[in-house]
Amino acid sequence: MYNINMISHSLTLELLRVTMLVYDYGAKFEVDSEETLETFVARVTESGDIDTLGISALQRRVLEDAAAQAPSGRVCKFISHPKTDLQVGITLSEHNKRICVVFRGSESKTDWYYDLSIMKCRLRDDIWVHSGFFKQLFEGGVYRDILTEVRRLVAEHPDYRVYVTGHSLGAALASLCGYELANDIENDVTVVSFASPRVGNRKWKAAFEGMPNLQHYRVTTQRDVVTAFPYFRYYHVGENIRLSVKAVKMFGSNAARSWYEETFLTCWSPSEHMCDVYYRRLVENGWA
Repeated sequence: MYNINMISHSLTLELLRVTMLVYDYGAKFEVDSEETLETFVARVTESGDIDTLGISALQRRVLEDAAAQAPSGRVCKFISHPKTDLQVGITLSEHNKRICVVFRGSESKTDWYYDLSIMKCRLRDDIWVHSGFFKQLFEGGVYRDILTEVRRLVAEHPDYRVYVTGHSLGAALASLCGYELANDIENDVTVVSFASPRVGNRKWKAAFEGMPNLQHYRVTTQRDVVTAFPYFRYYHVGENIRLSVKAVKMFGSNAARSWYEETFLTCWSPSEHMCDVYYRRLVENGWA
């Protein structure tokens, strides 16, 4: 275990909340672009409409906590691509001076088609990445639309931090998108991924971790099976925050690990992949 440049526990939890909310956004509720998350929650709570959204008690708690932590938060743009079934929200919090790009994880058969397209394609030079993740981000101009909106928000708020986050497939897309954004804008970009599979080859790892304006905190549970996929000639990037039932361990990007770490020998549990498990473990295990 190594000391790493630490992200705060509270910020990690806040980003997991918005990652959880994007699963339901557009399907169970939407917030008008001119309305803040705080006023939306107050409105649907006062009217009783919150009981008709079809969200669980945990999802309701996450929604209310997210509104309390980012009272001025609003969704500036929400992209739902009909062909690739990619959903991504771009949010702005004036209270936290934060711009977030939030990807939804695997949910449909189309998502799983892209998840399982494990052949690599060239990103640039000798950098090769998972072809399914690449196609889902770039087909139909999705990344171009994300970049346009992020550039607009950064121009209006040059002192705001840029974060990219997601769970599962959304985590892989966040890593790929974060790398591209760090190449295309001068601002610092921080990726906070949850339950991410591997994305690219060794050159991808070297290029990603060599970007001066890019930081990645990869949050995993101890036995999450998706974090072991794909394995052959694929590499994880970033600093690893690993959550077990009663502890948190931090590993630097080049920390020496046993060969079987993050293989199917140790990461074999589908149940530990669920967002709810990540949320409970983050709530129960903080760090200073």
